[in-house]
Amino acid sequence: MASSTDHSTESRQLGPNKADKLFLTFLALVVVAVTGLGVVNYKEALKTETAKSNGEAWVAWLTETGATRFEANTPHPACKGGVKPAADAKADTPGTWGACLAHVMATTELKDQINPFFNTTPHFVAACVPSDRTLMGAILLEDLMPTPPGSATPFVASQLLETDSIDYKMQLRLSVCDKGGYAIKVAEFEF
Repeated sequence: MASSTDHSTESRQLGPNKADKLFLTFLALVVVAVTGLGVVNYKEALKTETAKSNGEAWVAWLTETGATRFEANTPHPACKGGVKPAADAKADTPGTWGACLAHVMATTELKDQINPFFNTTPHFVAACVPSDRTLMGAILLEDLMPTPPGSATPFVASQLLETDSIDYKMQLRLSVCDKGGYAIKVAEFEF
């Protein structure tokens, strides 16, 4: 048996070839795209968190005010409980949500809040609707009315309207609309 000691020399290129360079370029573009998307998503998440912080500030203020609004010397007379408005009450009649809201938006620290999605004052809406892009960052305040004992649902939620009376101890739920138009529940509380 004869063994061949003759080795053929192939010309081998050291380093990456064209396919390797193309793959490395593709990987670099993917890293740049993922980083860019991460930055954009982070900014959008901050907007959602700011909207939730706005809602939490409303909950804190309404809860604190709710504890003293039935007292004679309450610091917020427009939000005073126990004042029964007339049957044909308008939004600015004392004892209605409209009068209380106008007072809050004019005299408290909540008047300075900014909707992070539109850089405007947050507004109250009837419902968060995913198809309506103007509702991002809006506040949904619902009055939770208890149902009779033994009912399948413990309460019925309805939007708190400006003409609604606030002369009783209220159970409220506050939510904010996220970027997709879906409601993010912030809290249920007494007012």
